[in-house]
Amino acid sequence: MQNYEIMKKNGFTLIEILISLAAVMLLGSIALVSFRASRNVRELSTGSQNIMQVLRRAQEQTLAGQNNSSWGVHVEPNKLVLFEGTDYGASTNKTDYPVSSLLEIANISLAGGGSDIVFKRVTGDTDNNGSFVIHVAAEPSNSFSLTIAPSGKVYQTTSFPPPSVLRSVDMRHLSFNLGWSIKPAVTLRLTFSDPPNPDIVQDIAMAGFFNPGQTVFDWSGTYAIGGPDQALRIHTTALTDTDTVLSIDRDCRKNTKKLAISIIDIITKSIATYEANCATITLGAYGGTQIGP
Repeated sequence: MQNYEIMKKNGFTLIEILISLAAVMLLGSIALVSFRASRNVRELSTGSQNIMQVLRRAQEQTLAGQNNSSWGVHVEPNKLVLFEGTDYGASTNKTDYPVSSLLEIANISLAGGGSDIVFKRVTGDTDNNGSFVIHVAAEPSNSFSLTIAPSGKVYQTTSFPPPSVLRSVDMRHLSFNLGWSIKPAVTLRLTFSDPPNPDIVQDIAMAGFFNPGQTVFDWSGTYAIGGPDQALRIHTTALTDTDTVLSIDRDCRKNTKKLAISIIDIITKSIATYEANCATITLGAYGGTQIGP
């Protein structure tokens, strides 16, 4: 009893030390669980966004006519594979995009079966619409569902963005079936509005941007117009002696000026006008039919 009183006067008792150690261990366990949960949420969010980006890249490369080919994505439990063409097995141009080792892709359900999503030239549509789930491998209930619409758009199933939001994204790639051939054309005219300053007109000689057989036209450029650079690409995805499918790639998140696009042969033929806020595009008299997404 005397020793206990001495210990009590001189410091902590053994029971108090054990209680303190138990409290520290409990707090440590709680912190570890919280850290793991936070890490899983972070990995799931980042991994899901990366997967959506791969799918969107495949559609964008298809719409841009990269390598004059369609592009697709092959889905596996631990990775996505971006591939050129319409047949994953036959493709010779493939790029792997592994998912985090903490995650897994499951419940792949695509129209037509299989695990390939192929996007169509000109429109960016897909016949392989459907969905799949990304979840934490050790915790399947912690998941993120993705849907691929027939239009080729990719979105989180529980948060499908409203049409007004989709429209500004869709306008990055637009295609026009002109109903006439641009082969005799000599000048591509871009008219930028920069109020209160006068309009800025850029005339591009088209001859240098046709391939030798005049079966492809492909121009791209960047202009500084009163602030941020305005960058765009104008090219054909089909070109004959009587018709043209013209594709305009203009990312509305970067291009901020109103833009009118015309092509001049004997006369000036208006194709389309983009408003500065990207909310509206107006077909010109020679813009034919819009067939882009």
